[in-house]
Amino acid sequence: MSRPRSIPWLIILLGAGFAVFTAWSFYRAAYGTSNVTDPDYYSHGLRYNQTLIEQRAADSMGWQVVVSREEQALVATLGDGNRQPVTGARGVLTVFRADLPQPQQLLMQESSPGRYQAMLPPGLTGELTAEVAFERAGARLQRRLLLALPPR
Repeated sequence: MSRPRSIPWLIILLGAGFAVFTAWSFYRAAYGTSNVTDPDYYSHGLRYNQTLIEQRAADSMGWQVVVSREEQALVATLGDGNRQPVTGARGVLTVFRADLPQPQQLLMQESSPGRYQAMLPPGLTGELTAEVAFERAGARLQRRLLLALPPR
């Protein structure tokens, strides 16, 4: 009495499994896109080196920023390595909101030497991600913020 050989069936099953997995992989590659995409990735990549140069310039000057909230305004105090105010910088506050398709950019006005402020839009509540950026004479300082705004 001879035993049936299971080796050929095992090879056939492995081949079939490989073919099914390959077909599934091709399908996922063709129709399944990643949720993490940047439609403007090329421009962001080109800007990367310029951003590094600006950040190094700000670091070499010792720029530091302290951010606080006063009533409906976000206040940023910008100083250099010698704790002297940095004047004449262009400040931008970018608020990332889920209810808007694009981030909201607010210009920060210099109210006194080294003190910049932007009025927050009415109706903002909860936790929001924001970014404050200052630029002057080829130097740029950028900081990410998490704003915790109480309900009104």
